[in-house]
Amino acid sequence: MSYTFRWNLARKMLLPLVEVRCPVVSKKVLIVEDERLLARTLSSALREAGFEAVVSHSAEQGAKHWLGKTEFDLVILDNRLPKQTGLELLQHARDHGRQSKVILMTAFDRRGVKTDARKLRVDMYVRKPFDLDSMLQNVTELIGDPANGTPVNPKKEGGD
Repeated sequence: MSYTFRWNLARKMLLPLVEVRCPVVSKKVLIVEDERLLARTLSSALREAGFEAVVSHSAEQGAKHWLGKTEFDLVILDNRLPKQTGLELLQHARDHGRQSKVILMTAFDRRGVKTDARKLRVDMYVRKPFDLDSMLQNVTELIGDPANGTPVNPKKEGGD
């Protein structure tokens, strides 16, 4: 927590006014993508836009992050992952009470995948390859602008 002290000398008295600046909580995005270049590009773009981005390169690693202590506002999930599909990971997360918004990415557009995605409450279905600006717009549409984060303990104190 940072403090800014202002001194009011208008009445020839020293009256400290304390303004408390509360840290802003960044919106957190988990990216589960086994293609490292795509994951790095997407995470860099999200960080540059002001989001906090965490990358997992496998379903196992993604599950550890998603089911861990950190609550994610959004999960960007590739459907074709080694050993497990993104939808299987999503089912596991939903079974454990995770309600994060989800963007499912896939290069293989199949009707069964879309149907299963709807059942698991996928918020957006994105076909690869995609435009990076469009993806950032999708993220902002789902979880809002990172600049409008929620302040922690928003309060101001002052003394006369």
